Amino acid sequence: MKQLHERQLDLLITTEAPKMDEFSSQLLGHFTLALYCSSPARKKSELNYLRLEWGPDFQQHETGLIAADEVPVLTTSSAELARQQLSALNGCSWLPVNWANEKGGLHTVADSATLLRPLYAIWLQNSDKYSLICDLLKTDVLDEQ
Repeated sequence: MKQLHERQLDLLITTEAPKMDEFSSQLLGHFTLALYCSSPARKKSELNYLRLEWGPDFQQHETGLIAADEVPVLTTSSAELARQQLSALNGCSWLPVNWANEKGGLHTVADSATLLRPLYAIWLQNSDKYSLICDLLKTDVLDEQ
């Protein structure tokens, strides 16, 4: 958001709705997250938690889905890094379902749920790039099945 304010960024794609009046936003759609690991038929209690940063709003959901005493063995903002470490750290992590299916070699944790997350486009209301932003927003960025 800071980069939008400072005009270093014209359009931000994020999972969190803007909380300031000077921003405009459009809900682009939703995507599904599932808890993945590297081996089939594993339960959460058998795995270490690898936290992928999905923003403050996600932490509210995460609290109810991960044991309160569970400390992540890894925290990252990279889905690819989390995926690469699943086997080595005997871990599990929340990953986008379509992305995980494309990557292959990943298995959903047996006793876990899925989460539906929003995806927003955010820009400054008075952006001089408004017409370009409108053109970009016509593009379907989500291909959920």
